[in-house]
Amino acid sequence: MFDPQRAFVEPVLVWWTANGRDGLPWRDSDRTAFHLLVAEILLQRTTATAVADAYRPFVARYPTPEAVTAAPTEDIEQRIDRLGLVKRAEFIERAASQIIDSHGGDVPCEYADLVTLYGVGDYSARSVLIHVDGAGIAAVDVNVRRLLSRFFGIDADADALEPLADALAPTDRSSDFQHAMLDFAADVCTARSPQCESCPIEEHCQKEI
Repeated sequence: MFDPQRAFVEPVLVWWTANGRDGLPWRDSDRTAFHLLVAEILLQRTTATAVADAYRPFVARYPTPEAVTAAPTEDIEQRIDRLGLVKRAEFIERAASQIIDSHGGDVPCEYADLVTLYGVGDYSARSVLIHVDGAGIAAVDVNVRRLLSRFFGIDADADALEPLADALAPTDRSSDFQHAMLDFAADVCTARSPQCESCPIEEHCQKEI
């Protein structure tokens, strides 16, 4: 009998333990909820490699919502100009102001509050809940969607992928599982050249590529 935990979740986590992208700075154990929120805003439609170089100096200079709102807009823009994402400066500034005005300076821990922050959508809100609060859910971006749709043989545009991802997420390792899916999709189940021959979950994969 097919068991998605044994066929998918466990081997992907085992692979990630040996091959995960540990060097991404927003995965550091000492990062704060605000640091992660900044990373999520910067990562929207941008590669992790590009964001990594800008992230460290940004959060070092502006570690809190108060530090962001106290800085001139031009300084904020200059810090992320290398990404070609000056517009994100407005997102970060407005979200920081909302956090101070409505949440006492603390990043909210409820989904309904997170999605009211400027520049924060479903994926970013879920990511914060997973990695900060250990919520037993998943966040589905284009890469996770590709991985799940191929393995389970479900159309990539199907609404069923989000609840499937939530059901798969282990309640005690949801953060690890989220990272594992992202890294596996980036390194093994890639968009153009998937490594099917060496894939540890190939035996049960339902997608013919």
